[in-house]
Amino acid sequence: MSITMYQSDRAPVYPANDASLFSGIVNDTNGTLNRGTQFAVTVNGLVATVGTGQAVIQGRLVEVTQPETLTLPANSSGTIAIAVDLTKTNDVSGKAGDPDYAVDVKQAYLVAVTGTLTQDDLNNGGFLYELPIASFTSTTTSATTTVIKSVFNDTGWIDAQLATGTTTNGGTGFAQYRVKNGMLILNFYNLNCKNSTNHNQIVTLPYAYRPASPKSQYFSINNINANTGLAWPVMATIQSQSIGSVIYGSWTTGNGMTDLTGATGTIIYPIN
Repeated sequence: MSITMYQSDRAPVYPANDASLFSGIVNDTNGTLNRGTQFAVTVNGLVATVGTGQAVIQGRLVEVTQPETLTLPANSSGTIAIAVDLTKTNDVSGKAGDPDYAVDVKQAYLVAVTGTLTQDDLNNGGFLYELPIASFTSTTTSATTTVIKSVFNDTGWIDAQLATGTTTNGGTGFAQYRVKNGMLILNFYNLNCKNSTNHNQIVTLPYAYRPASPKSQYFSINNINANTGLAWPVMATIQSQSIGSVIYGSWTTGNGMTDLTGATGTIIYPIN
């Protein structure tokens, strides 16, 4: 017959069948789960240690059960990823069903990627999917990393780093962000950017949370005059930087304003 049901009596269910099912259940999304240390990364010289955690990659559950080390390439920048590679062959010892039967999984491993990540559709003929868990920048002898929170995670609200020269108008303003379901949400209120670069830079965000699109993205915000209570509409520009470890909010003023003195707004965009 040309039709089958894998969860029927006596039918064999192969790993690819389960992976296709689970991937469909989660809308073909991939990401880390709130398990273990959620792949926390520490670095000693050029050696990165990835902590315990679990990820769903193309419907496959991948787990780091003990901290794993990975040597990062010198003088470069890129991504630490968990790879699911169906071109590899797992090693088997013993006989299936016997107590000593064991599988040494070779199809999942850590990798440092300096170019574009490979993200094939493993459920439709692809072979390799690399899930980013951290970005890195290295020198000859050392490296720094920034954890990438993937789609199943919610970071909770985190205080955002203000751009150099930007203030909270005597403590009345604030800037916070969170990443939830692959979306970055940035809230800020009453920030004075008069002394920042070009009098208009507000917030610095981790490089890992730059917009998914390589193009600048535009959002409407307000600029509040704290002395009069008046507000003017302005345009916010989020630029994806190709160099460095951050992205910047660059803001265009209007209506005769020369400075942003009480920038206020909410920005939401996808990061993967």
